Amino acid sequence: MSVFISQNMKISRSTVLSLIAGLSLVFIIALPARAQFSKPVVVLKGCVFTQDAKPATVRLSIHETGETAAADDSSEEITTCGIQEITAGRANSESGRYLLILKPGRKYWMHIEGTFVQSIDSLLQMPKTDKPLTIEENFVVNWRQNPDAGGVNASDPAAKKD
Repeated sequence: MSVFISQNMKISRSTVLSLIAGLSLVFIIALPARAQFSKPVVVLKGCVFTQDAKPATVRLSIHETGETAAADDSSEEITTCGIQEITAGRANSESGRYLLILKPGRKYWMHIEGTFVQSIDSLLQMPKTDKPLTIEENFVVNWRQNPDAGGVNASDPAAKKD
C-alpha cells in the first residue's frame, strides 16, 4: 500500500515508519541525559598499611559527627563520634586498598580496627563540592602488643624471674 504526497511522489508505509523512527531517535539523543543520582559524592580511597609497610587486614567504620564542614572552619574542637555507623568497608587483604563513598561538606569519624593491629580513630572533613570528587587518604596502623608478654620485654634480664 502506498501513501500519495503529491501526484508525482509515492512513499511506502515502511519508508514513513523508518522516517518517524529516525526522527524519534534524533530527538531522544538530542535531549540532555539525566543521571539517576544527581547529587555529588566524595570518593574516599587509599591504603591501610602496617608500620612495616605490609597491607593491613582491617575494617573501616564511618560515623557522621552531625556537623557540616564550614569553609572558614578554623576551630580545633573535636566532636564526639556519632553512635550510629553510616557506612563501613574492608581494606583488601592483598593490597590494603579501600574505597568509601561519602557526602561532601560533612565531618566524619573513621574507626579502623583489625584483629592484629591497634585501632585508630581519625576525624575527616570532606570539602564542599558540586561535582564528584576523589580524595586519596592512606593510613598506617601499629601491630598490637603481645598480650602474653604483659608489656614486659622478654630480652630484658631484669624482667626474668629466678
